[in-house]
Amino acid sequence: MADDTTIILLAILGLTLLFIYVYITSIARVLRRIGFSKEEAGTILFVTLALGWITIPLVPYNGWWVGISVGGALVPLAICGYFIRAKRVNLAELAIGILIVAYISYFITRAEEGVGIVADIPIAFAPAIAAGLFSLSTFWIDISQAAPLAYSSGIIGTILGADIFHLSDILSFSPPEEGFPLLSIGGANIYDMVYITGIVAVGVDVVAFWIRKQEAKHGMGKAIAEFQRGGEGLPYGRDFQPAPKLVTGKKGRLQ
Repeated sequence: MADDTTIILLAILGLTLLFIYVYITSIARVLRRIGFSKEEAGTILFVTLALGWITIPLVPYNGWWVGISVGGALVPLAICGYFIRAKRVNLAELAIGILIVAYISYFITRAEEGVGIVADIPIAFAPAIAAGLFSLSTFWIDISQAAPLAYSSGIIGTILGADIFHLSDILSFSPPEEGFPLLSIGGANIYDMVYITGIVAVGVDVVAFWIRKQEAKHGMGKAIAEFQRGGEGLPYGRDFQPAPKLVTGKKGRLQ
């Protein structure tokens, strides 16, 4: 019995470590997808993991201190600020994406005393999926344009909808009698809903572009392309009018 328990515990430990490794490497890949070099992505990830559990107190209220996590919120917000300053995202499009994500985040999350802001699995991924699909509806050609929009709208929208809009609910709870009464935005670091939403939102875009690429190479996309060109190998190919092509404007936006 003892040996079986040891094996089970080792298996659980191994799976946990494997999950952490896959997740961290996925974060690095996402950072590269949104435009950072390998070295920059590594630096951002190192800073996040090294300083991510630090929370900076900002505002005292009703016996609480409201703070922001370095890794779970401050670093992602800095990345969003970089995209805005570098004009990697359009402000109007970003505002729409933020509103969509914030709306969904607010209604799928709730404040629980002694716990914080929580959301049930798998509905907790809804804001990320919404951010990814919105960016895809705006940019269908170039993932280098879609990914920053998905990331930024996912991060900022989740902070607003899940944390800021529920802040009054949390502050209505009595602060703990022991310890420092700190409410941390993004306090779970890379495992916080804010951080996960940004990563998964870009992941949605990556998967969508990969499927599109595979279809163009091997699947229905190639057949449709041949059909539109009136391919000789396709039956009745020359008897039909080609389907209208998607019209894209500047930087891959759908028109």
